[in-house]
Amino acid sequence: MLTSKTVTEGVASVLEALQNSDVDEARRKIEELSREVKTDRERGVLTAARGIATSMAKAKSGTFQTWDQDKVVRAAEAIRMSQMSDEFDFGFAETLLSYARLLPAKK
Repeated sequence: MLTSKTVTEGVASVLEALQNSDVDEARRKIEELSREVKTDRERGVLTAARGIATSMAKAKSGTFQTWDQDKVVRAAEAIRMSQMSDEFDFGFAETLLSYARLLPAKK
């Protein structure tokens, strides 16, 4: 079983691949990680990363800037503030916030 630190590092490398618009590499890394993930929080982290990769693959340009940073942060914060959030949701929100940090800020 992977440790949370290993999953965090793995997802960071997935987001880096996405930042470089390398969706195929990101998907490969997600599949490698998915075989080892066991906890609900880790599943949430991977589900968010997979969703971001899928969104980018479906985008016309396939570039990293497909989501608005403010909207991503608001969505993640709403998940974290919800009284019904569980470990899966917290992992999902964690990845959204990591993704938002990599997006270019609006001017």
